[in-house]
Amino acid sequence: MIEPKKIKEINFSDNIYFIPSYQRGYRWDKKQVEELLDDIYEVYVTKQESYCLQPIVVSKIEENKYEIIDGQQRLTTIYILLTRFKRFIDEKFQLDFEVRQNCVDFFKKLDTGIFDYSNPDFSHISNAYKVIDSWLNIKKETKIDSNIEMNIFQTLLEKVEVIWYDVEESNREELVKVFTRLNSGKIGLTNAELIKALFLSKANFENQSKDIYTHQLDISNKWNQIENALQNDDFWNFITKSENKLATRIDYIFQLIVRNKNIAIKEEFDVFRYYYPLYVKSRESKEYDFIESNWNEIDLYFTILQDWYSNHEYYHLVGLLIWDGADLLILIKEYQESNKTLFVKYLFKEIEERFCYIKIEDLDYKNSYNQVEKTLVFFNVMEVYRSKTNRFPFKQLKVKEIKWSLEHIHPQNALDVKQSEYSQWLEDHKKVLKTIDSDDELTDRIENLIVELKDTNAKNLKLQFEDLSREVLENLDYKENNMESISKKSKIPFEKLIGEHHISNMALLDTKKNSSLGNSAFGVKRKSIIDFELNGLYIPNATKNSFLKYYSDYPKHLNYWTLEDRDEYLFKIQEQMNFVKTKI
Repeated sequence: MIEPKKIKEINFSDNIYFIPSYQRGYRWDKKQVEELLDDIYEVYVTKQESYCLQPIVVSKIEENKYEIIDGQQRLTTIYILLTRFKRFIDEKFQLDFEVRQNCVDFFKKLDTGIFDYSNPDFSHISNAYKVIDSWLNIKKETKIDSNIEMNIFQTLLEKVEVIWYDVEESNREELVKVFTRLNSGKIGLTNAELIKALFLSKANFENQSKDIYTHQLDISNKWNQIENALQNDDFWNFITKSENKLATRIDYIFQLIVRNKNIAIKEEFDVFRYYYPLYVKSRESKEYDFIESNWNEIDLYFTILQDWYSNHEYYHLVGLLIWDGADLLILIKEYQESNKTLFVKYLFKEIEERFCYIKIEDLDYKNSYNQVEKTLVFFNVMEVYRSKTNRFPFKQLKVKEIKWSLEHIHPQNALDVKQSEYSQWLEDHKKVLKTIDSDDELTDRIENLIVELKDTNAKNLKLQFEDLSREVLENLDYKENNMESISKKSKIPFEKLIGEHHISNMALLDTKKNSSLGNSAFGVKRKSIIDFELNGLYIPNATKNSFLKYYSDYPKHLNYWTLEDRDEYLFKIQEQMNFVKTKI
């Protein structure tokens, strides 16, 4: 059985709550106790309707005796609070530790100021009591609230809730397994697990001729199929805005459903609290329609998301919008209310408004960094979408381990190299020089300087490197002829196209690879990009294509990013924007 319970509904007077030896003892510190008190006080001050704590999992082991499987730290702290407020309560209540004797006597003495430090549990409980006492006294002394004790006591009883989960396991070995699962990685019960308990409750099947176990198994299997599908990181990162680390991913679907009811999710277990009254209503009315009326909705939402993921067009258009912050719930509603043609048109309209409204000629690294990055993500996604052969990996944009940045295709300052990187820079550029018709004497001088760099006593290394690197770059340079005549396809003014920070000289690359490329010349970067891909590393499609000069009709110089290359690269970006506009 599972239900939200106010603290006043926990029967402390008639029941004994037993904390077994397989659990560690009470260990809450000053910070944790004060945080709970502050939360309760905020509920009182702001006049909140309720405040829900993490679940408490129990199992009835005999009449009026319950074993605490999970949540004993919370329950013990509540018990200490009630002990502090004992003068307001005309009740006796018991909390018992399996490995501690004289628990009852210890708690009786606690409120009289007699503390016991004979074992770790009693010591931490005594300290928690002192923290509570001090917190209340400070509030009284500062005249924040002269009636603070009664107000906190009443708020605790009337407004604070726990989700009370009474599991049906009576075998002690099974209880230990439940405890171990709940506490592995310190991940507690989730909304989904609590809701699943409602769906699998025997009360849902009391009017069914079919075997109860078979019904429960069917639901459990369907549930697991959905959760397993959502555990596919490619699917998960397609439907979420950022790296979302829900312990149970089906929670995300429940959140969508509850939000669709215009219910704000403010507290951790608000989703469960939406479903619980529906479960109670079904049980009390004897209609037993809880599963049928709610499961179909869960299945519908999942099916829509799965259909989008499986469809090449939906996958890229919806995925791009979600990456940019579009509300998934709004997209689902639009999908349900439209046919395919209208829905695709709607998606293109949203993309046009988000990505294609700006003048591309105004985009540059210095003044519009975020917009350049956003435009290049759009370009990469649309390139893959229109190829109809691959799928854009949205996961790459969302995992925290990967930070994306803008890479200058042609280096912004090739001579800005740290001394510790001199040798590597020379080695990389020597390899490129050997691929073109360059002076052998120059490569010999490079090799000599590399040897000299190993000599810690060598002098004038900085000056030697600057002179030699300048000569290397001149050999790799490409002299533009009649530069002002090349701006033909993109129609971008020459003075903008030539700018080192203009979007025509920018590509999307993760910061780690960006850093490794450093201030290398284009030819060196090009070779590195090829090597990255050969080693199985992800390179955005448009970034790879730009360095391979895929967008250039007649590339004149493979080791230099020419103005013609910039013009044709920019034209391809414009072309994707124009394509979107034709689909509206």
